Amino acid sequence: MPGVSIHPGHRITLLGSCFADNVGRRMAVSGLDVHVNPFGVLYNPASISTMCMSLVLEGSFPDGYFFESGGMWHCWLTDSSFDAESRDVCRARLEEARRKESERLRVLDFLFITLGTNRCYELENDGLVVGNCHKQPGRMFAEKQLDAAETVAALSQTLEALWKVNPGLQVIFTVSPYRYAKYGFHGSQLGKAVLLLAVDALCSRFAERCHYFPAYEIVLDELRDYRFYADDMLHPSELAVSYIWERFSEVCFQPETRAFMAEWEAVEKALAHRPFHPDSEAYRDFLRQTMLKLDRLTEKYPNLALTSEYERMKGLLNV
Repeated sequence: MPGVSIHPGHRITLLGSCFADNVGRRMAVSGLDVHVNPFGVLYNPASISTMCMSLVLEGSFPDGYFFESGGMWHCWLTDSSFDAESRDVCRARLEEARRKESERLRVLDFLFITLGTNRCYELENDGLVVGNCHKQPGRMFAEKQLDAAETVAALSQTLEALWKVNPGLQVIFTVSPYRYAKYGFHGSQLGKAVLLLAVDALCSRFAERCHYFPAYEIVLDELRDYRFYADDMLHPSELAVSYIWERFSEVCFQPETRAFMAEWEAVEKALAHRPFHPDSEAYRDFLRQTMLKLDRLTEKYPNLALTSEYERMKGLLNV
């Protein structure tokens, strides 16, 4: 992928389905400055576009995005981590997350968008796009299949809005290898074909700022074996995810980045050590030496101190 060269100081956000979650978590534990699905997993182009547009538009989320069920308030666009006992609290949690991600967008280097399916759901009563059905009755939703042109139109508008805020933002698309059995495997493949055509069109239209990483093709064409799927035979297995991660690392990480990740891994392994005598002077000295390694890393890469993984490590070392 020409134009994609990730360095330790880069800010990265991943949105979408399983690739975003799996690879994003590996980036995080490797010490990179990464946010992974800050609003929960999103599967289709419409809900991803809606959430991205919310980062550049002013005004609060409409009341229609919030609903009460089982004594809790939920948001149709997000996962259950935003649930609350009142609409005001649910809204406040979402607005705070949006504020943080909107500020981050202005300095973001890479945005990864993983598309899972071309099928989206809208509320029957007002047509709002749903990111999460929250186990509500199916009669509340209308299912829609986006074609390639609709997908390109929605994502083009979204990307252009993001670039007005951050002209230097690089966008990397992937298509999830997850197989949607509920649509039948033929239907699932047709959906993937729509997404692949749409992403190809976007990468041609915005060739300088849009790129494609072939996670879908790696699973289907390089691995080509059901042992690379989990027990449900739908999700890629951990072995497949590891292989995708290796291929991704080869393409996107420069030697400097891989060297940084190796140093970070040494600190991770040190923290995984469980002492027999945690109150001993020897263990306290071990923690001090590990803290020195972390300090040296932050001197070389100041942005590291802004990551959640750094805060987690520092907390463990101060115990």
